Amino acid sequence: MYNVGDFYDAIDSFAPFATAESWDNCGLLVGGRNLPAGRVLLALDLTGAVLEEARRMKAGLIITHHPVIFRPLARLDSASMAYRAVAAGISVISAHTNLDLAEGGVNDALAARLHLTNIRPLKRSGERCWYKVSVCVPVNSVQEVYEAMADAGAGRRGGYSHVGFFSRGEGRFLPLEGAHPVVGEVGSLETVEEARLQMMCPPALLEAVMAAARKAHPYEEPVIDVYENKAVTESRSLGRVGDLEKALEPAGLAALVKERLGAAGVRYIAGRAPVATVAVCGGSGADLLQEARAAGAQALVTGESKHNLWLEAGELGLTLIDAGHFATENPVMEPLRFKLSELLPAAFISVSQSCTDGVRYL
Repeated sequence: MYNVGDFYDAIDSFAPFATAESWDNCGLLVGGRNLPAGRVLLALDLTGAVLEEARRMKAGLIITHHPVIFRPLARLDSASMAYRAVAAGISVISAHTNLDLAEGGVNDALAARLHLTNIRPLKRSGERCWYKVSVCVPVNSVQEVYEAMADAGAGRRGGYSHVGFFSRGEGRFLPLEGAHPVVGEVGSLETVEEARLQMMCPPALLEAVMAAARKAHPYEEPVIDVYENKAVTESRSLGRVGDLEKALEPAGLAALVKERLGAAGVRYIAGRAPVATVAVCGGSGADLLQEARAAGAQALVTGESKHNLWLEAGELGLTLIDAGHFATENPVMEPLRFKLSELLPAAFISVSQSCTDGVRYL
């Protein structure tokens, strides 16, 4: 059976919690890593109905998008969802802005639901170098270390995996008092035929790759070097831009958004031109109007907008469509279930049928 930490690590592998915005509160918010996860329920929010659904299915873990604890707590009221989750013996992991930014996350799911093509970033959020991890290994153990590092995610790029470079050389070391060398003796200089193994590694997997190398390495003190590889970088993007199958008038796009998101209703302001290219940002993304225009989009689809941003959209001549926070973010739930099922194939994971924002339209 998987524990809660297995699910945390799985999410961290494709939507690193370290990439969340500084104001956000993501991660394991209720429970502990070593607690059994049992059955797992995914939901956009932790509500009373979602908690009751989790109880009925005997879930040990709920994974939400919106944090169950957002601001520092001065007290834990018995009516709060965090308290009720603790009382029910259910852990909660919340993946918020890290899932917004991630490849395959909220905004890719939204773009896919709208059948957009030629998907590209809307607003980049930071850029990080990949790493080159270099390990010196006795030649008779290099295969084990190589496979362990590859299994942890090193050497994976584009359509390739297990990419590595080996070079042979001579290793020397002098075991001191208190050492327990696998090869050689304390106080005697030892010479060993070794291979230098080098593999690329994305930032989010560096710790896991180094841990795998150490575990598989026969030496008690492996020589591991880590270098920034500025030739290979990655960046996260808030929002996406894509192209429609065919250009639509603003009203036609608004109708399409309502239909494909299953929204109870949409609000929109019509821009000056037909729409061929659309920017999307699930949740509260209407403040990305300038970025949408700079990316060549004629429309921005999001989940919330303020009065001044409707006016700004009108001044810019852009179509702005507000389909509701829930409708623009909930599409990520099924892709998230699929991804976690790939990584943890024996897990029982379901998407909540009780989660809704409860908003009604006359």
